[in-house]
Amino acid sequence: MNIKFKYLFTVVMFFTSIIVGQNQNPPTKINIGTKNTFFQDILNFKSDKKGQTKVEVFIQVPYNLIQFVKAGDGFRGRYSITVTFLDEKGEKLFSEKIWKEKIFVKDFKTTSSKKISNISLRTFFLQPAVYLVRTLIEDKETKNEFVKTIKFKVQDLSQDVSISSILFLAKRNIKSSNRKIVPNISRNVANQANGIPIFYELYSNKKIYAVANYTISDNKHNVIYNESVAVKIDSGKNNIFYNAKDSSINLGTYQFKVVIKNTDNNILAEAKKMFFSKWVGAPSNITDLETAIEQLEYIATSDQINYIEEAKTKEEKIRRYRKFWKSKDPNPATEENVVFNEYYRRINLANKNFSYYSRPGWKTDRGMVFIVLGPPNSITAHPFDSYSKPFVVWEYYTLNRSFKFVDITGFGDYKLANPLDFDYFRYR
Repeated sequence: MNIKFKYLFTVVMFFTSIIVGQNQNPPTKINIGTKNTFFQDILNFKSDKKGQTKVEVFIQVPYNLIQFVKAGDGFRGRYSITVTFLDEKGEKLFSEKIWKEKIFVKDFKTTSSKKISNISLRTFFLQPAVYLVRTLIEDKETKNEFVKTIKFKVQDLSQDVSISSILFLAKRNIKSSNRKIVPNISRNVANQANGIPIFYELYSNKKIYAVANYTISDNKHNVIYNESVAVKIDSGKNNIFYNAKDSSINLGTYQFKVVIKNTDNNILAEAKKMFFSKWVGAPSNITDLETAIEQLEYIATSDQINYIEEAKTKEEKIRRYRKFWKSKDPNPATEENVVFNEYYRRINLANKNFSYYSRPGWKTDRGMVFIVLGPPNSITAHPFDSYSKPFVVWEYYTLNRSFKFVDITGFGDYKLANPLDFDYFRYR
């Protein structure tokens, strides 16, 4: 008995979406890469209004999200922003603000940049509670809408000692008396040199001496940075700037935590916030540099991989890795590297569909063929044939090739039935 699956794929230059065939789970569609999006950051600060907290909402819109049109001697982009605070169930409206933004640039190339953004700020005053926050961006030229909905807890900052939310900074001279700061709304620190600067406020009803403990933890809860600094807290509001200079940040997701303790080591207040290290233009599923280098197996030679791995510093290793991918870019003039994105999109799909216990999908035989050749034109499954272990056959019509994978154990461990009969083929 055999079951046959057929899939139709639309090809432009590379697949924009991929359908994966027979598995114990249904076929999966996923879009990994550099999908257009905006960034937002919501922060709690103490207010002078009794029973209410000042909530500041930052919105960062990259230029490539908006359609620009010719206007005079340059180009104009227009969009509106709606920020709505609802109750936790999304049923009752508490506050909403709507405003318009206009951008004007003279250089057309700037209009498609992911690295240049427009930042907006609006302030709300809300009672402490958990809210559902809905942010809507509408492009006035295309009418395209971009929406984010998150839950946010408005903190009660009326205690004797309290702390605001943490604001990550893109640029500020910590030693300077200049109070102007540039916020890092995306919380992406990959391209920041000389540390990770932050800002927060401390509030106290009297003057005290305390210790601020700063830690950074990775997504496995390992503390990779820890420093304690003595602080003098005056009565009222205190603006605190800090820079984690010696942090060792790889690609991935991290947590920055600030704990304020008194001289008896008792905790007075604490705040924590997630941040990221991700390259602009890189696929979103790259979260660890060492793993990403190892995964070059199907597109790079062993000499190329060794050259990257033998770099003496992390910065040099990143430079060599990115240079390798730049060499594969079919259109170096653009920020988007379609080969880079497609390769790791296939790896992500292989991991989701072909993983076997502790072995990631990209290391399996099906994962290898899928990453190198992309999705097959058809998949024929033979799960119940007599006198045979379960097997599947992948057909690639344009290559005039088929591949048979046999479930050796009966638990989904599919192996290529025959050794590859040509040069350990490379990604195409």
